[in-house]
Amino acid sequence: MERSVPRRNRVGTAAYWGVAVVLVGFGYLALFSIGAPFLLTGIAMMVVSPWRSRHEVLWPTLVGVWVFVLGYLLVAPLGCTSTATAVTVGSPVATSHTTCTNILGIDYSGTGTYEPTLLPALVFGAAAGAAGALATRFLLRRRRGASITT
Repeated sequence: MERSVPRRNRVGTAAYWGVAVVLVGFGYLALFSIGAPFLLTGIAMMVVSPWRSRHEVLWPTLVGVWVFVLGYLLVAPLGCTSTATAVTVGSPVATSHTTCTNILGIDYSGTGTYEPTLLPALVFGAAAGAAGALATRFLLRRRRGASITT
C-alpha cells in the first residue's frame, strides 16, 4: 500500500533559497552603500521560508521590509553641513553649528559637534513597515474573499 505524500516543488524551493542567499550576500557586500534593503529582504525571506507558499504571510513580510526602508530614508538625516565662526576677531575659540536635512525637509540642527539621532527615522520606518504589512495582508485577504464568492 503506497502512502500519498504531497510532492514538494524542489526547483521552486531551490530557486527561493538561491534568491534569498544571493540577496543576503549582495546586501552584506554592499552594506555601506545600497546593501541594507537587500540584506533585510534576504533575511526576511529566510525567516518566512516555512510559510513561503502562503501569500498572506510572504508578501506582507516583504512589503513591510521595503516600506520600512522607504520610511527610514524619508526621515533619516542624509546630508549635514557645519559652519564655524570666531567668537571675537583674533580669538582661537570658535562656535560651530551643524545642520542636517533629509528628503522630507525635516531640519536636524545643533551646536558643536552635533550628531543627529536616527531614532525618529527608525520609529517612523517601523511604523510605516507595520502599516504596509498590515495593508498588504488586508488586501490579500480581501482579494481571496472576493475570489471565493465569485
